[in-house]
Amino acid sequence: MVSKSLVSLGVLAFLFFMPLTALTLLAAEDPLANQLVVEKQQFAPGSFEDPGACIACHFDIYEQWSKSMHAYAWENKWYQDDYQLAHRETDGATDVFCAACHAPIAARTGQLPPHDGSQFDATSKRGISCDFCHTVTGIERTYNMGHVSEPGPMKYANRGDGESPYHGVVYSKKHTDGVFCGSCHNVKHPVTDVAVIDTYDDWLSGPYAEQGITCQNCHMTPTPGIGSNPGKSSPIGLERDNVAFHAFVGGSVMAQRNMGNEHQAQLAEEMLKAAAKLSLESMVVDNQLALTVHVDNVGAGHKIPTGVTYIRKMWLEVQLVDDQGDIVYSSGLVDEKNHVDPDAVFYRLLFKDRDGNLTGKSWLAVDIGYDRRIPAQGRDTEVYSIELPATGSYRADVRLMYRSLAQETLDFHDGAESEKIESIEMATASVTIERS
Repeated sequence: MVSKSLVSLGVLAFLFFMPLTALTLLAAEDPLANQLVVEKQQFAPGSFEDPGACIACHFDIYEQWSKSMHAYAWENKWYQDDYQLAHRETDGATDVFCAACHAPIAARTGQLPPHDGSQFDATSKRGISCDFCHTVTGIERTYNMGHVSEPGPMKYANRGDGESPYHGVVYSKKHTDGVFCGSCHNVKHPVTDVAVIDTYDDWLSGPYAEQGITCQNCHMTPTPGIGSNPGKSSPIGLERDNVAFHAFVGGSVMAQRNMGNEHQAQLAEEMLKAAAKLSLESMVVDNQLALTVHVDNVGAGHKIPTGVTYIRKMWLEVQLVDDQGDIVYSSGLVDEKNHVDPDAVFYRLLFKDRDGNLTGKSWLAVDIGYDRRIPAQGRDTEVYSIELPATGSYRADVRLMYRSLAQETLDFHDGAESEKIESIEMATASVTIERS
C-alpha cells in the first residue's frame, strides 16, 4: 500500500466531477456520443495477467515499473480522496470515466463499478500494469482512454524479433509512438468538450513531434531528454542499444520520496531541472528598477507545466536584497503555513465555469479561462517594477519553483495532519544592480 502522505503528479489527472444531470442529458441526446472505449470491451476477470508473472524474465523492467506512478495509479491516497468525492458529488457518474485510466484492467473485466474497489482482484489493484499495456493492439481515439485491448498469449511491444518460451512476441508500431500515450494523456470534459489535459495534443502540434522526438524518447529513458539504456530486456533476450526504461520518469519528486524511492525522486528532479532556464535583464531609471525575467522551456516537449496544471504550482520567486543583505522586495515566497504567496506569478491553467468565474475545478469547466504555460522551445517574460529605496548595490535572485500539488489541497484532505509539500527549484538566476 502507498503511504498516507503520497502525492502523485499523475494520479489526480482524470477527476471530473461533472453534474449528473449534464451527463444524463448528453446520453439522452446521443447514447454513443461519450461512450468510453472501455465500455465496449469487456473481458472475463483474470483475462489480464498479474505483473508478478513477468518478474522471472523481466526483473529489471518489473522493478522499474513497480516504483513508477503507473503502478500506484489506483492505490494512492490522494487519487482515492478525490475519486471518492467525485463519486459522491455526481452520484457515481464519474466512476468508470475516472477509473478507466487509473484501474484499466478492473474497468475492462467488469470489476468496476462499484467505485470502492471492493470487487477488484489483485491484478486490478496494481494500476497500469504490464499486461494491460502489452496487450494493446490499437488506439481508437487519442483521448479519454481509447486503447483497444486483446488480452491473451500474444504480447505487443516496440520489437518483434525476440523470442519467449512463455508468450508470443509481436511488433507494434503504436508502442513506439506518442499516440500510445495520448489515449490517457489527453482528457476532454465529456459534457463541454473542454480540453482539461492536452499533453499529447500539445506535443503533437509542437516542434518535438515535427523532429520525430516522441514521448517514449524522453520518458522511457533514465535521463532528461533523449537518452539510452543499453542492455537486455530479459536474461534470454538480445543485447540492445536501448531497452525501454519503465520508470516513466516525470516530475513526481515528492511522490517518489514518500514511497522511499530516492533514486526515482532524483531522476524526477533532474527532469524538472532540465526543463527550463531563467535569464534576467535590469534597467534603472532614477529610483525605479525594471527587472525583466525570461523563462525559457528548453527541455520539455510540451508546455510547462503540463497534465493537471490546475492543481500544480509552478511560479517565480523573486527577492531583491541591498548591500546590507536586507530584503527590499519579494514575490513568490512561502509563508509559515507552507503556502505560496498568492500574488506570485503562476504558470498554470484555469477554467471558466458557467457563471464566467475562473476556477481550478475541472468538473465545472465550460471553457478555458486562463492559460499561462510555456510551450516547447517557447519563452515567457515578466517585468517587475521595483522602487529602490537608496543609492548603492542590489542583488536580484530569481528562482523558478515547482510543486506537484498545492499545499491547500493537502490541507483540505488531511487538515492539521497534512504534510508539508516539497518545493523543487527548477532554475535560478541572479543579477547585480547599481543605483547611483
